[in-house]
Amino acid sequence: MATPATPRTEARGTALRWGGIAAIVFAVLFVVGFLLVSDTPEGDESNAKWLQYYADSDNRRMIVTGAIVLAVAAIAFLVFLGVLRERLRGGAPGGDWVGTTAFASGLFFVAMLAVAALGTASVSAGVEFGDNPLPRDANIMRTFESLGVGALVLFGAVAAGLLIITTSVAGGRSAWLPRWLIVSGYVAGVIVIVGGLFFIPLALFVLWMIIVGIVMLRSPASPA
Repeated sequence: MATPATPRTEARGTALRWGGIAAIVFAVLFVVGFLLVSDTPEGDESNAKWLQYYADSDNRRMIVTGAIVLAVAAIAFLVFLGVLRERLRGGAPGGDWVGTTAFASGLFFVAMLAVAALGTASVSAGVEFGDNPLPRDANIMRTFESLGVGALVLFGAVAAGLLIITTSVAGGRSAWLPRWLIVSGYVAGVIVIVGGLFFIPLALFVLWMIIVGIVMLRSPASPA
């Protein structure tokens, strides 16, 4: 005989669904935003090409749009993170510290995402909205972009990898995540952390977010 759903169980199920939706929304917006803010000349391109690129208002607006998309992605990620924290903390005895570590890792990732958005878009936004003159030194644009992208793919990758690993640990204790996702999460987490040191994109993290989002959407809430 099926156990009737209680209001608390239904609330948990609703939260999980919102968390799953937020995870998938984040993944999509993150990819779109990152592509927009990083579609600039290569670092070894000539100064003239960099100046010409930023002199085009369409390019500047594209970068600013990308930063806004990343900001919305950060909001979606925070919704996912809040739901994940509650799910991990209530999953198994002794799991509070794991859930707290995962939550802290997620917050640090959001901070690095903000640095990335501000760094890559600061010059464009200053010209478009602050009436700043376009810098005549291309190294200014290079430096700001390197700051933003570096914060994301280096420090952000470490935080993302730790989030994957701690979530896999807690998910294994509570039997909330399927075993294949737990094992692959350990592998992906290590790759994301180490890969960030070599500026490897966060493709694995995005894929993991989509999969966990789907799991959240399909997972029944645990009874109170």
